[in-house]
Amino acid sequence: MSTLTVTTYTMPAASLGRENPLPDLKSVDDVHAKIEIDRTTVTEEESRYMGWGRINTILPYTIQDGYNRRRRKRAFKSIVLENEHLRAIFLPQLGGRLWSLFDKDAGRELLHVNPVFQPCNLALRNAWISGGVEWNVGIIGHSPFTVDDMACQQLALDDGTPVLRMYQYERVRRLFYRVEAFLPDGAKELYVRVRIDNATDEDTAVYWWSNMAVNEGEDVRVIVPAQKAFRYGYGGKLAKIPVPYMTAEADKLRGEAARLARENGGTLSWDISKTTTLPQSMDFFFDVPKDARPFIAAPGGDGYGMCQTSTGELRGRKLFVWGMGTGGRHWQEFLSRKGSAYIELQSGLARTQLEHLPMKGGETISWLESYGAVQADPAVIHGKDYQAAVSAVADALESVRPAHVLEELHARIKRELDGKNGTVLHKGAGFARAEKRLLGDAFHTAGLSFNAMNQGVREQPWVTLASGGSLPCPDPEQEPLSYETGTAWEEKLEASILEGGSDHWYGHYQLGVMRAARKDEVAARGSFERSLACERNPWALRCLAVLEDHDGRPENAADLLCEAVEMKPIRPLAVEALEALSKTAQYERMSALLDRLPEQVKGTGRVKTYEVQAYLRTGQYDKAEALLTSRIVLTDVREGDVLLTDLWFELMARKKFGNADEESLSWVHGNMKPPKDLDFRMT
Repeated sequence: MSTLTVTTYTMPAASLGRENPLPDLKSVDDVHAKIEIDRTTVTEEESRYMGWGRINTILPYTIQDGYNRRRRKRAFKSIVLENEHLRAIFLPQLGGRLWSLFDKDAGRELLHVNPVFQPCNLALRNAWISGGVEWNVGIIGHSPFTVDDMACQQLALDDGTPVLRMYQYERVRRLFYRVEAFLPDGAKELYVRVRIDNATDEDTAVYWWSNMAVNEGEDVRVIVPAQKAFRYGYGGKLAKIPVPYMTAEADKLRGEAARLARENGGTLSWDISKTTTLPQSMDFFFDVPKDARPFIAAPGGDGYGMCQTSTGELRGRKLFVWGMGTGGRHWQEFLSRKGSAYIELQSGLARTQLEHLPMKGGETISWLESYGAVQADPAVIHGKDYQAAVSAVADALESVRPAHVLEELHARIKRELDGKNGTVLHKGAGFARAEKRLLGDAFHTAGLSFNAMNQGVREQPWVTLASGGSLPCPDPEQEPLSYETGTAWEEKLEASILEGGSDHWYGHYQLGVMRAARKDEVAARGSFERSLACERNPWALRCLAVLEDHDGRPENAADLLCEAVEMKPIRPLAVEALEALSKTAQYERMSALLDRLPEQVKGTGRVKTYEVQAYLRTGQYDKAEALLTSRIVLTDVREGDVLLTDLWFELMARKKFGNADEESLSWVHGNMKPPKDLDFRMT
């Protein structure tokens, strides 16, 4: 019998902390944003949407960078779907992530279950966690809701099968999306229906990838029905390669890989389906033919493993590996704990994860996925003939989960669930309420109810403004809790300011953020200056500093940020002020500011790196070394961030040669190896 139960799931958990009150005006940075394309292997048509639809800010969302690495037992709300064969655990407070999928018949877990909750700086809003299955919507760079609450309801199919619906409104693309999971009686696979709706009549961009983590292992082989893949790795071009073997010339490799290549006649070859052989972090986007049933599987040495498939709307399939280098291994431990390693199998709307696709106004996209075990002959799965392994998995999949069953279930779900709402199980953010008040009939809720969407302290000011009132004015010492962007909001706030209701420091500040978000920096500057004329506040000072830096006046930016942090000595302002002082080589001033910071701010990893810089560049090498080797934990280190190793190499160069010029740094890079705890390099 299929059941749905609301319970708790307990694990060691770091604190997510407070969200950053500073609006993202500095432009988000995605390590995949600047893609070089190998035109000898990738056609213009294949790369048509690569780079299209990118955003320059995560606004109106706030940045989630207040987390720490002190883990304490925490009980998360969990929603469990279970029948006689499977148990699926969802965590609605973590973006509705499918945390565990347990095969009761085999007594085996099908996913990688992270033993801890540990946010790291790997998403556009910063905080991201590994493990389970993540639902990525809207924007390249992980879901805005990856560690946020989802609105959740319980519904039922006509035969009584319980359905978990998780949904949210994605504010950048103005999309509603829902994830509807169900586990029928007797089913040996979990079914997940996804529907995305454009909430307005304006065209937008759409993006979706279901990101599933499975355990990494020498005996695991990744099987996808493809003969070619688009490969992307750090420092290289996007190129199309044959599957599963990837080769590289010796002159394009370094270190041990180059030596091995020379010994093998000038080239080196890797089987990309055997992920523990890959030397560094890489993405492989498989080119699944249109006439092939799409799936991705990761069977182990005994031919058993997780397999995901879908209806034809979801064509893309991807493999991500951290690689076997020092940085990749360090990242695996940083996201979890020692001995916990995974790879990512992904499934998306586009051919690659470097694309957004166009979506018409009012359009709806829907598909069905299934997650479950597959069992095939291990001799074939792990044999030399990769296409024979593909056929073996395809046959095994078809025998237990025929493609026509998914198509029929998809049609049934649309017929039985669309237009219905159910019992509230958990509440998520309610900014859709404010949008509906603002736009009225021009805002389409796709039949979803607001009954599982909050109207709390973050949403209420905007509901008030949209309802014809004014934007409430908080004390300048109070941290801004939320933002809105877009033409309709800007026009509404402008009108409220002209009428006098929102003619205060906060109204002008929020208007400046809206203008800066759409890159009208002249108008934004005027709004921030009017905000300061109404009342001196650290938030407008900081935003003016961003504009000053954009205009090539970094010294002015540093002055404004120093004033802001004196008014409000919080970590986000302190970090930006120290960054500005470092950029303008004001190291004595950095030291003075560091001395005045509260201990809880000065003790954070990011602030400590600026203290190391100040010591290094004022000749205090012993103090720099003592601090740098005290095991600084850079909690918010970003993928591709080499700050810690750069500081270590600079220290070694200054100690050995008395300077850190290009020649000195080149020598230490070639002859010295940094401590493992500082090394997050991906190449």
